[in-house]
Amino acid sequence: MSRRSRLLLVGGIVLLVLAGLMAWWQSTEPEALPLSDTQVNASTPVDRPVYLGVFTTGAGFGRTLHVSGVKIRATSNTDVSLTPLLCRGGNIGVTTDPQAFCTELVDPEGQDLQAGDSIVLQVVSDEPAVAVVEPVRIAFRESLRWTTVPAGSSAVIRVLPTQS
Repeated sequence: MSRRSRLLLVGGIVLLVLAGLMAWWQSTEPEALPLSDTQVNASTPVDRPVYLGVFTTGAGFGRTLHVSGVKIRATSNTDVSLTPLLCRGGNIGVTTDPQAFCTELVDPEGQDLQAGDSIVLQVVSDEPAVAVVEPVRIAFRESLRWTTVPAGSSAVIRVLPTQS
């Protein structure tokens, strides 16, 4: 085997190994999202929505996640409507007026989650209830990698009877 043939063979093997490493890296899951030990507590009267922030990216987030969905797992003593929303450019604790804190409030599916954004839950019930919500699970793609991971805080929401 000539010297040129050996160099081509070694170069081909190196390229093949590099391509394999890149394919492996691309197929691995992205870095996990932060979880919090704190629990968000909220209460609202029957038929009045309350909005609570359960995951905030923060100013130093440094990632862009293309969200394909937000999954919510909750237990409740009655039917409670839980709707995930993406709060752009804002951070909500607990409020009945999210527009005061968000530049835009949209369905997170198909949106990009970036620094300064947060995931908010809209909670409403037509009867008194208590709902216990686990941290949301965010399904997303980051570059060519995708996953679904838990993120943020758990929550307890009390829907109170209306006082007459």
